[in-house]
Amino acid sequence: MDECELKLNNNNDIILLKLGGSLLTDKDEPFSIREDVVKNVVKQIIDANEKLILIHGGGSFGHPLAREYSISEGINSSIPNQILGLTKTHQSMIKFNTYLINLFLEYNYPVLSFQPSGIFIKDSQDISIQSIDTIETALTLNILPILYGDIILDKQGSFSIISGDQIIFELCVKLKKFSILKVIFAIETDGIFINDQETKDIKLATELYSNELDSLDLADLGKKIDVTGGIEGKINSIKNICKSNIPVQLINGLKEEYVYKSLKNKKLNGTNIMIK
Repeated sequence: MDECELKLNNNNDIILLKLGGSLLTDKDEPFSIREDVVKNVVKQIIDANEKLILIHGGGSFGHPLAREYSISEGINSSIPNQILGLTKTHQSMIKFNTYLINLFLEYNYPVLSFQPSGIFIKDSQDISIQSIDTIETALTLNILPILYGDIILDKQGSFSIISGDQIIFELCVKLKKFSILKVIFAIETDGIFINDQETKDIKLATELYSNELDSLDLADLGKKIDVTGGIEGKINSIKNICKSNIPVQLINGLKEEYVYKSLKNKKLNGTNIMIK
C-alpha cells in the first residue's frame, strides 16, 4: 500500500487495529506483560489519533488457561473444574484488558472497553453480535472502543473461545455506519513468510493479492502455544476479511513507530494484502 493510497478523509472512515497477544505479552511466562512494548504501542496509537477500533489478543493471560481447561473444544464433563476454568480464563482477560485501558486513561485518551463475552453469542457454528450500535455510538463520540479475545457462550449449552481475529471478521461484516479502510495486524514478526520456489530460501511476502492466499507455501518459523490457530488460523481469518473487500496489513509491532506509520499509511516493511 502506497503512502497516499488510503486517507481517513471522512468521519465514517475507520481502521481496525489488532495487537497480537504475543506482541504484548510473553506467552512462555503466564500472566506476563511486556510493559515497555505495550506503553510504546499505546503512545503511538495516541499520537496517530485516528478513528479506529482496537482489538487485542489474549497472549499469556488467555492461552495458558484456555489450553489447561480445553475451553476452545467446548463443554466436556471429563475435564475437572472446566466451568471454573472458563470463568478464570475470562477474568484473566479482564485483568489484562484493564491494564491496557488504564494506560490510555493515564494519558487522558478516551477509551471504552467492550466485553466480548457480553456482546457476542454463539449458536452452534454461528456467531452474532448483540450490541453493534453501542460500538458505533462510541465511535461517533470519538471514543476508542477496545475489544479482546475472550470466552464465548453457546446457546446450545456450551462455550468456546472468540479470538481477536474472529472479532475483527464479525466487525467487518456487521459494522454499517462506518467504512473500514483496512485491517492492521501488529505482530512480533515482519509479516507472512513464505518459501521462495526458486531459491528455496525463506522470504517475507511484502505484497500479496487475496486470491493468492490459498496457494501460499508458508515457511515454518516454529510454533508457540496458541489456542486460536497460529499463522494458519490467521491466514484463514485474513481470507474471510478480504471477502468483505477490505485490505489487510501485517506489521512488526516491535519496530520503531511501525504502528504509528501504519495508522498514518506511511511506507514500511511488512505484508500488504490487496483485494483481487
